[in-house]
Amino acid sequence: MKMKLKLIGATVSIVLSSITINAQDGATLFKQNCSACHSIGKGKLVGPDLKGVNTKRSEAWIISFVKNAQAFGEKDADAKAIIAEYGYPMPNQNVTDADIKAIITHIAENSPAEVAQTTETAAPVVETPADPALDPANASQEDILAGLVLFSGEHRLTNGGPSCLTCHNVQHKDLIAGGLLAKDLTKVYERLGAAGINGMLSAPPFPAMAASYKDNPLTEKEIFQLSAFFNDVAVNTIYQPQRAYNDNLLLYGGGGAFLTIILVISLVFIERKRKCVKEDIYKRQIKAASSK
Repeated sequence: MKMKLKLIGATVSIVLSSITINAQDGATLFKQNCSACHSIGKGKLVGPDLKGVNTKRSEAWIISFVKNAQAFGEKDADAKAIIAEYGYPMPNQNVTDADIKAIITHIAENSPAEVAQTTETAAPVVETPADPALDPANASQEDILAGLVLFSGEHRLTNGGPSCLTCHNVQHKDLIAGGLLAKDLTKVYERLGAAGINGMLSAPPFPAMAASYKDNPLTEKEIFQLSAFFNDVAVNTIYQPQRAYNDNLLLYGGGGAFLTIILVISLVFIERKRKCVKEDIYKRQIKAASSK
């Protein structure tokens, strides 16, 4: 009997410790894989607020969306609508079903409870105002220009990461056309806001971006300056030139090649004209005539 009680006690301890570990894993996994783009009860960032998502979607639906949002969005109307709202699908996450379940548990345990409405007058909530100096919308022209040169690569990032212009484009009078490997960032501040950009640049959620900055993270100051630049671009979009480079590149490239060919032909012709094919024969005849 005592042996059975010990076994039961050991089993209960293992189960309880397993629950604790899973809860801890859920918090860690959420921080590592989700917190850059999502919050729990604090509003939208890059993606939707996940408060109470466990009550709105089934576990199977969440697992399918997290593992391959784009493929799932092709057959599920709700997933397709979410992708359309945010402009791009969530990157596939390198997590197991068990990891996702642990994250769901963490979200459920940390989702703020809905407050029931009562007839009593609630005491006003006094929020501590954010420091205006930390708001990119209030950044100085110096910080905006610093963000511009960081984006373009004219000024290297402190930790040696690649410039944003390598993969992204922004419509700006002082920039050449950027890369087309990733999304246009002209209006990124309107879509994500300061918190979203901060989350995206602090812990990049996209595989290519994460690999590029894994060992070369941006500093807080660089993130602030880039956010200030993005805000300025979004506010002043109407004043930025709308460049269409494709036709111009074809025209300039074709014209340049044609002029190069003409130049080469001209140089060859001049050389041939200066040194006639019969020049040696002519010189021998003159020399022979002079010796007589």
